[in-house]
Amino acid sequence: MDDRRSNYRKETILVVDDAEVIRKMICTMLVQNGYGCLEACDGHEALRTLEGEPVHLVLTDVSMPGMGGTELASRLARERPEMRVVFMSGYSDHPVVRQVERTPAIFLPKPFTAGVLMEKIRQVLDQPWVGLK
Repeated sequence: MDDRRSNYRKETILVVDDAEVIRKMICTMLVQNGYGCLEACDGHEALRTLEGEPVHLVLTDVSMPGMGGTELASRLARERPEMRVVFMSGYSDHPVVRQVERTPAIFLPKPFTAGVLMEKIRQVLDQPWVGLK
């Protein structure tokens, strides 16, 4: 195993999506690439999961019942501004998604491959985080 990949083992990603199949698939991709993975079905569960867990990045769907990804990100920006967030969505015609897409550094369109996911995760984790605007 190369040195860069061994560093990934120290990083945990919280995957937030209301579709269990998608959460499981993404977590499988992350774990196979050396990341730790936690899951939540919506923003409320994500906030509970973040209490006491060392999480380096939140990967959240934009549109979910209950608390969606944008509301979750707004809460995180206020309460934990150091928390890195990447949005994902398969609905490019949704107005909120169009707004998030304007910041390509933190947006991942669905569907995506494991390679694209790993590239986006590394990009966000490796770049200085200025928070959400």
